[in-house]
Amino acid sequence: MLEVADLNVSYGKHKVLRAVSFGLQRGEVVALIGPNAAGKSTTLRTLAALKKANSGRITFEGGDVASKSTADRVRCGLVLVPEGRQIFPRSSVHENLLMGAYHRPDRDQVDGDMERIFSMFPRLRERRTQRAGSMSGGEQQMLAIGRGLMSRPKLMLLDEPTLGLAPIIIEELGQIIRKLASEGLTILLAEQNAAMALGCADRAYVLQSGSIVTSGQAKQLSETSEVKQMYLGA
Repeated sequence: MLEVADLNVSYGKHKVLRAVSFGLQRGEVVALIGPNAAGKSTTLRTLAALKKANSGRITFEGGDVASKSTADRVRCGLVLVPEGRQIFPRSSVHENLLMGAYHRPDRDQVDGDMERIFSMFPRLRERRTQRAGSMSGGEQQMLAIGRGLMSRPKLMLLDEPTLGLAPIIIEELGQIIRKLASEGLTILLAEQNAAMALGCADRAYVLQSGSIVTSGQAKQLSETSEVKQMYLGA
């Protein structure tokens, strides 16, 4: 579904990604793990066209999307749930969710999708008219994911969804990610919480200093001594 080849990205003279290559198959959950400043968020921002690559190729569903804008990539089904959630704090939960469907021509199906989001996240239904900025961090993350789902993505890019959340909410998010994958959604998860990411992913890539240093099945990676020592606190 997604193929990234020799992706190079810089901020000024500082090279952030160095010849990064990886791929996702339809229906997979793939984790991108690594320390802070390894290049995880830059990878996702580049895939979403929020950051321009110096060079490299991004192929989505067989087509080159390197020249497409963020809006065009969303229309293709490639959607980012950004780090820090970036909801609209003064708008209601309902209004935030509607923003996720702003580009859709099938307006007659938006209400049905809204109901699906409320069924998946009952707390959002309870807070439908509440200002989004007054909710807890976990509720805001659910809202950010719900807003992304309202665009009907084929591939969802999740950037550090567990940041600042309590362990019980992190566990719930892991269950939600697996449920979405079981329903056919493909997910690329960039996450500093390696235990959570490896626990819900099918495969994983490890980023260090802008380069992929190892990859493999998530369960197998979680059992390697290097990953245990560097990312799992063993």
